Amino acid sequence: MHRTVKSFLQTLKFSVGYCRYYFNHNCDLRIALCSQIKPQEFQFTKCLGNSWNNTNSPGHTVPRRSFSCKDLLKSEQENWKVASARYMDTAERIKKKLKVMYNKYTFSMSSPAIRFGDCVYFEENGCIFRSKSDADEGSVEVLLSTEDLGFHDAIIQRIRISPDQKYMATSIKSSNSEESSCIVTKFEKLPMVEYIIPNVFSFEWATNDVLFYTSQKNLVCHKVLLATFTNRKYAELVYVEQDPRFFVDIYCTKDRRFLTINSNSKTSSEVWLVDCSNPFNSPILMQQRTKGVIYHVEHRNDELYILTTYGEPAEYKLMKTPVGSYGMENWQLVYTLKEKTKLIDLEMFRDHCVMFLKHYGHLYLNVISLVSHSVQSIKLPAWACAFESEPHPEYNASTCYFQLTSPVQPPKRFAYKLVENHLVEQEAPITINCHIVRLEAKSQDEILVPITVFYNANSKELHRKPLLVHVYGAYGIDLNMSFKAEKLMLIEDGWILAYCHVRGGGELGLSWHKDGCMHNKLKGLHDLKACIMLLHGLGFSQPKYTALTGSSAGGVLAGALCNADPDLIRAVVLQAPFVDVLNTMLDTDLPLTIEEQEEWGNPLADEKYMEYIKSYCPYHNIKPQAYPSVLITAYENDQRIPLIGLLRYVHKLRRAERDHARSMNKKGNLIPNIILNVQAGGSHCAPLWEDSLNEVTSHLAFLYKEFGLERE
Repeated sequence: MHRTVKSFLQTLKFSVGYCRYYFNHNCDLRIALCSQIKPQEFQFTKCLGNSWNNTNSPGHTVPRRSFSCKDLLKSEQENWKVASARYMDTAERIKKKLKVMYNKYTFSMSSPAIRFGDCVYFEENGCIFRSKSDADEGSVEVLLSTEDLGFHDAIIQRIRISPDQKYMATSIKSSNSEESSCIVTKFEKLPMVEYIIPNVFSFEWATNDVLFYTSQKNLVCHKVLLATFTNRKYAELVYVEQDPRFFVDIYCTKDRRFLTINSNSKTSSEVWLVDCSNPFNSPILMQQRTKGVIYHVEHRNDELYILTTYGEPAEYKLMKTPVGSYGMENWQLVYTLKEKTKLIDLEMFRDHCVMFLKHYGHLYLNVISLVSHSVQSIKLPAWACAFESEPHPEYNASTCYFQLTSPVQPPKRFAYKLVENHLVEQEAPITINCHIVRLEAKSQDEILVPITVFYNANSKELHRKPLLVHVYGAYGIDLNMSFKAEKLMLIEDGWILAYCHVRGGGELGLSWHKDGCMHNKLKGLHDLKACIMLLHGLGFSQPKYTALTGSSAGGVLAGALCNADPDLIRAVVLQAPFVDVLNTMLDTDLPLTIEEQEEWGNPLADEKYMEYIKSYCPYHNIKPQAYPSVLITAYENDQRIPLIGLLRYVHKLRRAERDHARSMNKKGNLIPNIILNVQAGGSHCAPLWEDSLNEVTSHLAFLYKEFGLERE
């Protein structure tokens, strides 16, 4: 529900990047919304025009073969009906087992509560509830129901409570779209929905009745507006971003002194400050955008604390400056992250700053005293691979709560007592019969690439066990290593799970991402090959039992490996994969192409990038050869990965495999399976739980069949 610095860090990277996840909410409460008054849609008092137009981009485009998307889609839907029938029995057995595991392990994964004043707000099953902190469990008030508002299959994304707790703003989106609506609810005798503001990305309350929000269109967020809800109800434009490479969101400092307007590209930031006591005054520029300088602002005791990449070394630092001395020439260093360290999240408290860090696969807390500037470093349990800070912790709190997890370990709650410098394990982890091993593979340029491996402690002859390799390697985003019930099921069935932390991702800090983007993309491919070869060399499976999985931008490296070294793997599972990099980066009519140039390069303006992208782009390097079997899941309404690109990719891949089979005089039944499952509707992010379960089931059934395994 709430994100602070983590939201800022993800905003810098979130474009084609992966955002799909699986979740389950278990809630038996079924209570109708008290207020049945039909809400009205917010009407703007000013006409807002387009802020930027792209004209006459330089360069040229690569000619494409003409396909009928409608005909190809119909053909693939028929192919999927035939293919899925072959996996039906296996899929049903897997689904039955997964449901049992979801019910067993996800009871503690429901939405965390937000404490605000003397109340607790929480979301379950499409409803938002409120209770008093010290009230009995049965004393719960229903504030909002998405079903009663007509938002079927809706996902609640964000909740913000006004300072006087008289208003609540909630963002809701459909599972078939990435565009959200902001629902403004007024708390009187009964909760009453007053307004629905469409196409909103982020929002914050500046005062009791002044809401700032950003307007999103076609995945682009360039406008900030404010709205009032008491005597004079109106909305006005506050800020417009003119540069299409930038994405705008807003944030309120933990002490509610300032609201920040944050405009971020992949490589630079600009922050404007709004004084929450005078929200109608013009925003104040903190520091003009400077290439290579990313920053985020917090406030404490008339000092601004800045998380930034400014200065050397090129990793995140915590700096500070007095209010009024805004330029970076005034920033004073407080703390610098050590080399190869990933900053995952940061929480500001009244007298402490808590950094959540990852260093070579191990998780740490660094607790900085903002009074003495002393630093306490706490190494967290070795089994932990990911963690989440609890949402919206109180500024004056003396304890920092968070959860630790791993792909095979459900989240467990921990507490760090700030004054006592003491870590408390509030829940013991479940006993998993699983070993975790951390390895390093030497890449082509001698750089060591981390790998995290999980396998069943009772497994014998690991070289005969199936291996599932995970890869991403883009946008500085880590591989998702949070708990998934299906991963634990695979471990129980004797599978080996390997997570390859290749360059382009963020596992070893900002430099790790920089070394794998733009003109360094091929390094990620070399890293992936080195990881798989090391795993096989150490006796973790072998090529005929090895599968590779990736989603979204992870499809670039997975697809490139299939072209370059198809003999290393037997099967591939891809989810909404990005496989046509060149044609996407040549099409400026797509909403994210210009923003993405700082990750992949600009082939329209630079012929060198044209040739470099062409050298690894999965679609452009398909050739007649023996490919592994491939299952791709795509989504009809995906704005980030156009469906037509995946249809072309599958068509070209099948043709190359047929050409190879003919040249080798192979029989047709030896041709690998190339399968595309197009989900009707659906978007790039956050499918509903039942849809997620069906997707996971189909992926696993495909792998079990490919490896000749039968799950009883």
